[in-house]
Amino acid sequence: KPCRLMWSQRDPKARRNLNSNVFVKNLDPTIDNKALHDCFSLYGNILSCKVSTDNGGKSRGYGFVHFETEEASKIAIEKVNGKLIGKSQVFVGPFLKREEMEEKIGELFTNLYVKHLPPAWDEAKLSSVFGAFGEVVSVWLSATDDGKRFALVNYQQGEAARAAVEALHRKDMTGEGLS
Repeated sequence: KPCRLMWSQRDPKARRNLNSNVFVKNLDPTIDNKALHDCFSLYGNILSCKVSTDNGGKSRGYGFVHFETEEASKIAIEKVNGKLIGKSQVFVGPFLKREEMEEKIGELFTNLYVKHLPPAWDEAKLSSVFGAFGEVVSVWLSATDDGKRFALVNYQQGEAARAAVEALHRKDMTGEGLS
């Protein structure tokens, strides 16, 4: 594995400032730490820059650039997002902690995948149970090749989908009041 060097930032506030951290995905496999640094150094002083790699040193297709200032990160996002780096068009956006990302994604999605369904349940029963959390746009019931049943439930609003997940995830669906 190649040696990694970066500036030592003694100010802990600067190191922990996630607002100046940028996430880059869809990186060309030929892009390494130095190439990523060279691409983004035009927009401000970089505290650290890393392309994520597997144990063999092969790029996973994403990386992180931590700028000294939030302004530099905003300029980099504006200028580089959607541009070609190597042979790939990249997405560049603000770094989000896993919890923040899941929260943001949860606001957007309205579809649920449901498995381990009781054998007696049909689309009407699914609509009834999941309709308790909000307006259901559609329900689709199917089975895998080995006979395992599953359903897709699409809500009108993401909040309803989230409420259904919070209430029903890992719940015994054959229990009292549901079957």
